Amino acid sequence: YKIPFFDAIPRDTYRQFAEALRIECHEADQVIFKEGEEGDKFYIIYLGEISVSVGGRPLVRLGEGQYFGEIAIVVEDLLRTATVRTTKRTVLLSMSKDDFRGFFAERPEALADVELRIAGRKCQIRSIIYHPKGIELFTSYLKSQYAEESIEFWHEARAFRKWAKAKNINDKFDRKQLDKKATELMEKYIRPESDRQVNISASMAKRVIKEVESGEASASTFLESEGEIITLISRDKLGPFKFSPEFEKLMEVVGGYNLISTKHAKRLRGGSGDWTKDREQLNKENAERKIESAKHAKQ
Repeated sequence: YKIPFFDAIPRDTYRQFAEALRIECHEADQVIFKEGEEGDKFYIIYLGEISVSVGGRPLVRLGEGQYFGEIAIVVEDLLRTATVRTTKRTVLLSMSKDDFRGFFAERPEALADVELRIAGRKCQIRSIIYHPKGIELFTSYLKSQYAEESIEFWHEARAFRKWAKAKNINDKFDRKQLDKKATELMEKYIRPESDRQVNISASMAKRVIKEVESGEASASTFLESEGEIITLISRDKLGPFKFSPEFEKLMEVVGGYNLISTKHAKRLRGGSGDWTKDREQLNKENAERKIESAKHAKQ
C-alpha cells in the first residue's frame, strides 16, 4: 500500500507493527464514524470501498489500498470532520491511537517524523523537538527571535536526566559527578543572575536551587522545569514558527502531504486517499501565512 508516513517506520519492525493492526469486517452502508465524533483510530481499506461525506454531502470514495482517519492518531482531542460509511461489504485494518503510540514508545524520533508528515501545521511541539531536523530548524528560528536559551536549556536538562539515570547516587564518585553537573546547569540557566536565565516560575527556580545546593540533585531535578519551558515555548513560539521559512523547510524534509483538496475537504480530517501536493492548496497556505505573520508583527 502507498501510505507515505509508513516510510518512517523501521523496516525491521514491520511485523510488530502489523500485529498491532485489527481486522474489522463491515456490511454495506455501515457507518465507520460520524462527523463530530472523537477520533481514536486510523484505517486502511483491505477490501471494499467507503464513502466520505461532510454535512450530508458526498465528497469522495476510497477503495482498496487507501486509508483514512490517520490525523486522529497524532492530533489530540480531534473531532472527526467527516462521516465515513461503507458502500459495499468492506474489510478494514485499524489501529488505535494507544496502540500506535505504544509501538513508537521507544522510537520518539520515528514517531515525530510520522506526526509531522500527517499533521503538518496541526503538529504539536513534541513532534518538532524530538525530530532531528525539526529541533535544528526550530532552534534556528528561536535564535532569530533571540529566544534560543529556552530550547538550549531543554536540550541540556534532558541530556542531564538521561545521564543521571545511569548513576548510582549512593556511590561517592557518582554523587560528586552528579552534583557538579547539576550545579553547572543551575548556574547557567536557573539562578536569577544567570546570563542565560530561562523563564520558569520563581517557586520552581527556588526549589531547583535548594535541591542542588543541598547535594540532593537527581535525574528528576530539572524534569518539571523541562516541562514548564516546553509549555512556554509551545504557547509563545510554536504558532509563529509554523508560518516561518524554517517550518516550510521542515515540511520539505519530512515530505509533509496535503490531503484531499476540494472546497469542502481541504486537508480533510476524516481521512485521505489522495496525498499528492496541490498547487492551489499551497498558494492558499502561503496567503494564510502572510496574514498570520502580519498579525504577529502587530503584536
